[in-house]
Amino acid sequence: MSVITTQASLFSAAVPAVYEDYLMVINPDIKVTSDVNYSKKKAAEILGSYAGKHSIPHISLASFSGNPLKEDLLVNEIRYHIMGRLKSSFIWLEDYGCFPTSGTVYIKPKPKEYFESVLRTIYHALAVCSAVNKGRKLILYKEPHITIARGMNKEKTNKLWDTFKDKKYENKFIADTLTLLRRDSANDLYKVV
Repeated sequence: MSVITTQASLFSAAVPAVYEDYLMVINPDIKVTSDVNYSKKKAAEILGSYAGKHSIPHISLASFSGNPLKEDLLVNEIRYHIMGRLKSSFIWLEDYGCFPTSGTVYIKPKPKEYFESVLRTIYHALAVCSAVNKGRKLILYKEPHITIARGMNKEKTNKLWDTFKDKKYENKFIADTLTLLRRDSANDLYKVV
């Protein structure tokens, strides 16, 4: 979704600034991605088509509105002030979870302290970055998860959760990079910046 605001200029009439939606994520490795896609396939056997069925497995960290004309500045801010301060870490995945109110079934990553540290770093860097639209809220995802299915009604959520709640899942991967995505306003899908 594009948002147009007006910026005052000292040298000319007001210039409209176009803002785009951005999402910062951690992508798991190929083995975890394969496992998640297998779980999504099992979910589709139970539910049929559902929201997120074809999404690429990821852990969402932050979403915000930014100026695509200043995207180079944003990428540099992420590279130097976020990635430069973070250390690679093992992400441990353990079992499935459910957010009943949003109709989401997911895989649970740990350690929570790592994600808290990452979110603090992201917040401090983006809060002062001029490429970020300060008129819209910076959203930090404080419950990290890898989505299997989302946006289900209560009946479908219960049906899928009954299938996954007792299943065991354990795996790990190294988180050593963040991925920045921009929503493509033409088809409402996120693309890697």
